[in-house]
Amino acid sequence: MITSLQAPPALVRAQDPVAAMRGRCPFLHEVGAAQRASIPRLRPAVASWSTEADARAREVLHAFQQTGGLVSGHEATFLLRGRTSQPISMLARWIVERRVVNFEFHGEYLLPMFQFDRADMSVHRDVVAILDELDGTFDDWDLATWFALRNGWLQDRSPVDVLPLDPNAVRHAARADRFIARG
Repeated sequence: MITSLQAPPALVRAQDPVAAMRGRCPFLHEVGAAQRASIPRLRPAVASWSTEADARAREVLHAFQQTGGLVSGHEATFLLRGRTSQPISMLARWIVERRVVNFEFHGEYLLPMFQFDRADMSVHRDVVAILDELDGTFDDWDLATWFALRNGWLQDRSPVDVLPLDPNAVRHAARADRFIARG
Protein backbone atom coordinates (compact mmCIF):
# COMPACT_ATOMS: atom_id res chain seq x y z
CA MET A 1 0.00 0.00 0.00
CA ILE A 2 1.41 3.38 -0.97
CA THR A 3 0.98 5.85 1.88
CA SER A 4 2.65 8.86 0.29
CA LEU A 5 1.72 10.96 -2.69
CA GLN A 6 4.97 10.16 -4.50
CA ALA A 7 4.90 7.98 -7.57
CA PRO A 8 6.16 4.42 -7.14
CA PRO A 9 9.91 4.09 -7.94
CA ALA A 10 9.18 1.85 -10.94
CA LEU A 11 6.98 4.57 -12.45
CA VAL A 12 9.61 7.24 -11.85
CA ARG A 13 12.25 5.07 -13.52
CA ALA A 14 9.96 4.37 -16.48
CA GLN A 15 9.52 8.10 -17.09
CA ASP A 16 13.21 8.96 -16.72
CA PRO A 17 15.55 7.12 -19.13
CA VAL A 18 18.64 8.21 -17.17
CA ALA A 19 17.17 6.76 -13.98
CA ALA A 20 16.29 3.59 -15.88
CA MET A 21 19.89 3.25 -17.09
CA ARG A 22 21.20 3.87 -13.58
CA GLY A 23 18.88 1.15 -12.28
CA ARG A 24 20.30 -1.39 -14.73
CA CYS A 25 23.93 -0.28 -14.38
CA PRO A 26 24.41 1.34 -10.96
CA PHE A 27 28.01 2.33 -11.68
CA LEU A 28 26.69 4.83 -14.20
CA HIS A 29 26.01 7.36 -11.48
CA GLU A 30 27.64 9.96 -13.66
CA VAL A 31 25.28 9.79 -16.63
CA GLY A 32 24.86 13.38 -17.67
CA ALA A 33 27.68 14.55 -15.40
CA ALA A 34 31.23 15.48 -16.38
CA GLN A 35 33.77 12.71 -16.02
CA ARG A 36 37.01 13.34 -14.21
CA ALA A 37 40.00 14.17 -16.36
CA SER A 38 42.71 12.32 -14.46
CA ILE A 39 44.00 8.96 -15.62
CA PRO A 40 42.76 6.16 -13.38
CA ARG A 41 45.23 3.88 -11.68
CA LEU A 42 44.78 0.16 -11.22
CA ARG A 43 43.99 -0.29 -7.58
CA PRO A 44 45.61 -2.90 -5.36
CA ALA A 45 42.36 -4.70 -4.68
CA VAL A 46 43.76 -7.37 -2.40
CA ALA A 47 45.51 -4.95 -0.07
CA SER A 48 42.55 -2.62 0.44
CA TRP A 49 39.79 -5.22 0.77
CA SER A 50 41.50 -8.27 2.21
CA THR A 51 40.46 -7.52 5.79
CA GLU A 52 36.76 -7.42 4.82
CA ALA A 53 36.64 -10.25 2.31
CA ASP A 54 36.24 -13.92 3.01
CA ALA A 55 38.90 -16.38 1.89
CA ARG A 56 37.28 -17.15 -1.48
CA ALA A 57 36.81 -13.48 -2.35
CA ARG A 58 40.45 -12.78 -1.44
CA GLU A 59 41.52 -15.62 -3.71
CA VAL A 60 39.43 -14.27 -6.61
CA LEU A 61 40.69 -10.71 -6.12
CA HIS A 62 44.27 -11.92 -5.84
CA ALA A 63 44.01 -13.95 -9.06
CA PHE A 64 42.79 -10.92 -10.99
CA GLN A 65 45.39 -8.67 -9.39
CA GLN A 66 48.10 -11.06 -10.62
CA THR A 67 46.73 -11.09 -14.17
CA GLY A 68 46.38 -7.40 -14.94
CA GLY A 69 44.42 -5.90 -12.05
CA LEU A 70 40.89 -4.66 -11.62
CA VAL A 71 39.22 -1.42 -12.60
CA SER A 72 35.93 0.08 -11.49
CA GLY A 73 33.18 0.76 -14.01
CA HIS A 74 34.10 4.45 -13.92
CA GLU A 75 37.76 3.71 -14.59
CA ALA A 76 36.83 1.39 -17.44
CA THR A 77 34.73 4.10 -19.08
CA PHE A 78 37.69 6.47 -18.82
CA LEU A 79 39.95 3.90 -20.51
CA LEU A 80 37.33 3.33 -23.23
CA ARG A 81 37.36 7.02 -24.21
CA GLY A 82 40.16 6.36 -26.71
CA ARG A 83 38.03 3.72 -28.44
CA THR A 84 34.62 5.41 -28.62
CA SER A 85 32.89 8.70 -28.09
CA GLN A 86 30.25 6.84 -26.04
CA PRO A 87 32.28 4.84 -23.48
CA ILE A 88 29.47 4.57 -20.93
CA SER A 89 27.08 3.18 -23.54
CA MET A 90 29.66 0.73 -24.84
CA LEU A 91 30.52 -0.60 -21.38
CA ALA A 92 26.85 -0.79 -20.37
CA ARG A 93 26.06 -2.75 -23.53
CA TRP A 94 28.95 -5.15 -22.86
CA ILE A 95 27.74 -5.71 -19.30
CA VAL A 96 24.07 -6.17 -20.21
CA GLU A 97 24.97 -8.53 -23.08
CA ARG A 98 27.45 -10.37 -20.81
CA ARG A 99 30.35 -9.69 -23.17
CA VAL A 100 32.75 -8.95 -20.29
CA VAL A 101 33.53 -10.44 -16.91
CA ASN A 102 32.29 -8.04 -14.24
CA PHE A 103 31.08 -8.34 -10.68
CA GLU A 104 29.92 -6.22 -7.81
CA PHE A 105 32.08 -6.15 -4.71
CA HIS A 106 31.39 -3.89 -1.73
CA GLY A 107 29.00 -1.75 -3.76
CA GLU A 108 31.32 -1.20 -6.71
CA TYR A 109 31.31 -2.81 -10.14
CA LEU A 110 34.73 -4.24 -10.99
CA LEU A 111 36.14 -5.49 -14.26
CA PRO A 112 39.27 -7.66 -14.46
CA MET A 113 41.77 -6.27 -16.96
CA PHE A 114 42.94 -9.68 -18.24
CA GLN A 115 40.06 -9.62 -20.71
CA PHE A 116 41.03 -6.38 -22.45
CA ASP A 117 43.67 -5.50 -25.00
CA ARG A 118 45.17 -2.46 -23.31
CA ALA A 119 46.12 -0.83 -26.61
CA ASP A 120 42.52 -0.23 -27.66
CA MET A 121 40.42 -1.65 -24.77
CA SER A 122 38.82 -4.24 -27.02
CA VAL A 123 37.72 -7.48 -25.40
CA HIS A 124 39.97 -10.39 -26.36
CA ARG A 125 38.28 -12.75 -28.84
CA ASP A 126 39.13 -15.76 -26.70
CA VAL A 127 37.33 -14.26 -23.70
CA VAL A 128 34.26 -13.60 -25.84
CA ALA A 129 34.29 -17.23 -27.06
CA ILE A 130 34.55 -18.52 -23.48
CA LEU A 131 31.76 -16.23 -22.30
CA ASP A 132 29.64 -17.55 -25.17
CA GLU A 133 30.28 -21.11 -23.93
CA LEU A 134 29.19 -20.16 -20.41
CA ASP A 135 26.23 -18.02 -21.48
CA GLY A 136 23.31 -18.43 -19.11
CA THR A 137 25.21 -20.80 -16.82
CA PHE A 138 26.56 -18.56 -14.03
CA ASP A 139 25.74 -15.23 -12.43
CA ASP A 140 28.34 -12.45 -12.44
CA TRP A 141 30.15 -13.47 -9.24
CA ASP A 142 30.17 -17.18 -10.17
CA LEU A 143 31.55 -16.31 -13.60
CA ALA A 144 34.35 -14.23 -12.08
CA THR A 145 35.06 -17.07 -9.65
CA TRP A 146 35.12 -19.57 -12.51
CA PHE A 147 37.84 -17.58 -14.27
CA ALA A 148 39.89 -16.96 -11.12
CA LEU A 149 39.92 -20.29 -9.25
CA ARG A 150 41.55 -23.59 -10.07
CA ASN A 151 39.77 -25.87 -12.50
CA GLY A 152 40.15 -29.64 -12.69
CA TRP A 153 39.80 -29.60 -16.48
CA LEU A 154 42.92 -27.41 -16.62
CA GLN A 155 45.14 -29.57 -14.39
CA ASP A 156 44.21 -27.50 -11.31
CA ARG A 157 45.26 -24.22 -12.89
CA SER A 158 42.89 -21.28 -13.14
CA PRO A 159 41.34 -20.32 -16.48
CA VAL A 160 42.75 -16.80 -16.17
CA ASP A 161 46.27 -18.26 -15.90
CA VAL A 162 45.83 -20.78 -18.72
CA LEU A 163 44.05 -18.40 -21.11
CA PRO A 164 47.17 -16.69 -22.54
CA LEU A 165 48.89 -20.08 -23.03
CA ASP A 166 46.06 -22.27 -24.30
CA PRO A 167 42.74 -20.52 -24.96
CA ASN A 168 41.28 -23.67 -26.57
CA ALA A 169 41.80 -25.64 -23.37
CA VAL A 170 39.96 -22.94 -21.42
CA ARG A 171 37.10 -22.97 -23.93
CA HIS A 172 36.84 -26.77 -23.62
CA ALA A 173 36.84 -26.46 -19.80
CA ALA A 174 34.05 -23.88 -20.08
CA ARG A 175 32.03 -26.21 -22.29
CA ALA A 176 32.50 -29.11 -19.89
CA ASP A 177 31.55 -27.02 -16.86
CA ARG A 178 28.49 -25.67 -18.70
CA PHE A 179 27.27 -29.22 -19.37
CA ILE A 180 27.83 -30.19 -15.72
CA ALA A 181 26.19 -27.03 -14.33
CA ARG A 182 23.12 -27.36 -16.52
CA GLY A 183 22.74 -31.08 -15.86
